[in-house]
Amino acid sequence: SGTRRHRRNRKEKQRIKASDAAAAIPGEEGRSLCRRVDMMVDFEQTSWGSWIVYPKKYNAYRCEGRCPSPVDETFKPTNHAYIQSLLQLYQPSEVPCLACSPVKMSPLSMLYYEKGEIVVRHHEDMIIEECGCN
Repeated sequence: SGTRRHRRNRKEKQRIKASDAAAAIPGEEGRSLCRRVDMMVDFEQTSWGSWIVYPKKYNAYRCEGRCPSPVDETFKPTNHAYIQSLLQLYQPSEVPCLACSPVKMSPLSMLYYEKGEIVVRHHEDMIIEECGCN
């Protein structure tokens, strides 16, 4: 029943629900999907440790894991990424998989020496808040 377009849209929604179910699976499958993981930065272990006063360490996080195809809203895809994931589903040898990457970042306030004086600066895009598929 329904027009071809409505049937096609219903089939796409069913595929997306199936990928939602896969994302909700605990264990190895769930851990392999795109997510944010810890990545500690210790300025004392870099050449920056001598001029950064605070913080000496912070969690910058990083993104890792695979992106499902088709991707769903859980992974905050752009419209382009959504279309690419659909094409990848139907043409896997011609269209690359989406990449797990930062989709929301936050700044880091730092206290450090600059030209002999201590300054406070807020540096944009230093901490990953959310990862997604794009």
